[in-house]
Amino acid sequence: MAYRIDPRAPVDAAIRRAAQEQIDKAIRDLSGGEDGRHEAVHEARKRLKKLRGLVRLLREADPDFAKAENARYRDAGRTLSAVRDRTALIEALDGLEARFSGEVASSSFDVVRTALELKRQAAIEADGSAADSAAEALKGLKEGRARLDGLVFGRRAARNRERIVAGIEANYRRGRRDLKAALASGHAEDFHDLRKRIKYLGMHLKLLEDLWPSALAPLREEADRAADALGRDHDYAVLHAEMLADPRSFGARVDLDVVLALLDRHQAELRAQAAETCGRLLAERPDAFAARISRLWTLAAEAPDPAAPPEPVPA
Repeated sequence: MAYRIDPRAPVDAAIRRAAQEQIDKAIRDLSGGEDGRHEAVHEARKRLKKLRGLVRLLREADPDFAKAENARYRDAGRTLSAVRDRTALIEALDGLEARFSGEVASSSFDVVRTALELKRQAAIEADGSAADSAAEALKGLKEGRARLDGLVFGRRAARNRERIVAGIEANYRRGRRDLKAALASGHAEDFHDLRKRIKYLGMHLKLLEDLWPSALAPLREEADRAADALGRDHDYAVLHAEMLADPRSFGARVDLDVVLALLDRHQAELRAQAAETCGRLLAERPDAFAARISRLWTLAAEAPDPAAPPEPVPA
C-alpha cells in the first residue's frame, strides 16, 4: 500500500503499517551493493523524512514516542547527508543554469560547477566508507522498526483520531507563524523553517488522502510544489553563503558575480511563488482546518468499504 493511513483501520495499526512500509523500503535501499549507492542513499533519505513526518503526527497521542523516534530518524538521515548535500548544490546550480538558459553564457556556470565537483569529491574522501554510513543508518532503522510494536492506543477510535489530528494542527499552526516570520524578515533560515512545515503538511495530506482523494490530492500537490521551491531556495542560500565565504575557490570574480546575481534573482522568484501558495494552503484558522480534517476522517471511517464483497442477496 502507498504512504497512506487507512481511515477505516484502527489508528495505531494504520500508523504502524505505514511506518513499517517506509522502514522496510529504506532498509532495502541501503542493503544493496556499491552500484547505484548514491541513488539508494537519496531514496533512503526521502523515506527517513517521510518517517519523521509520520511520527510528528504522534506529538499529542504519544509525545515520548514521537520525540524519540523523530530524533532516531533525524540522526539516521544525518549519517547519509554529507555527499548528498554536496550533490544537491550541483543540482541547484544546474537548475539555475536551466532557468537562465539563453540569457547568460554557460562558461560562468562551468567554472562554479567544477569547484563544486571538487568539493564533493573531497567530501566523499573525508566521509569514510559509504558502507559504514549505511550500516549506521540501517541500525537506526531496525531499532525503529522494533519500537513500533509498542505503539498501541486505546480502543476509543474517535479519541485516537482526535489526537492524531491535533498533531496535524500543531504543524499547521506553526506553518502560519513561520510564513509570517519569513515574509517579515526575508531571512533564509526563516524560509527554511517554513519549508519544513510545508513539507510536513504535504506528507500529512498524503497520509490522509483517502479521506477525500479528489479534494486532498490537489492540496498535497500544491504543498509539494511549494516545498520544492523553498527547498531550492535553501540550496541557493547555502550555495550563496559558501561562494561568498571562499570566493577564490570558485574561480574568477567575474564568473562568481554573474552566478551570485542570478541566484539572488531566482531566489526572489521562488520565494514569491512559494509565499503565494503557502498563503493559500495556510489560509484557514488552525482549529478550523483541524475540524475539517477530523470531520472528513469520521465520514471516511463510517463509509462502506468499496473493496468489501457485496452483501449476499436474501434467498
